[in-house]
Amino acid sequence: MSGKSYKKGYRFEREIFNLFSSAGFYVILSAGSHGVFDLVCVKDGVVFGIQCKYNNHLNKREEMAMKLAFKQYGIIPLYAFRKPREPLVLKDVINNRIIDVNDLPDLPKRYANVFIRKIVEKNGKEGDRK
Repeated sequence: MSGKSYKKGYRFEREIFNLFSSAGFYVILSAGSHGVFDLVCVKDGVVFGIQCKYNNHLNKREEMAMKLAFKQYGIIPLYAFRKPREPLVLKDVINNRIIDVNDLPDLPKRYANVFIRKIVEKNGKEGDRK
């Protein structure tokens, strides 16, 4: 990645970091972007993983890795992108839906049931434990 592209990508990740932080999320930035997600955001016990792309080039392997993280860990995968000189788009990878950034403060409420259902599926019902 060229220095100019890297700087644009880094600035975009910081923009998304600040957007989620200002909406009340605890946000972790994955330095170097070598994992599935660039950001991990937590609010009200619901965990979101965000892949940030300044140029809207999410490849199939990255998308499949995000879906696998949901399947294995219950992390709700979101994709944030912006094409040059266009507005930010935030997309739910599982349901293939666009999320209005104005809805970020209430996003955990929308996804709580999905998250809890996935965690119970992975760990069993609390009454099943001995």
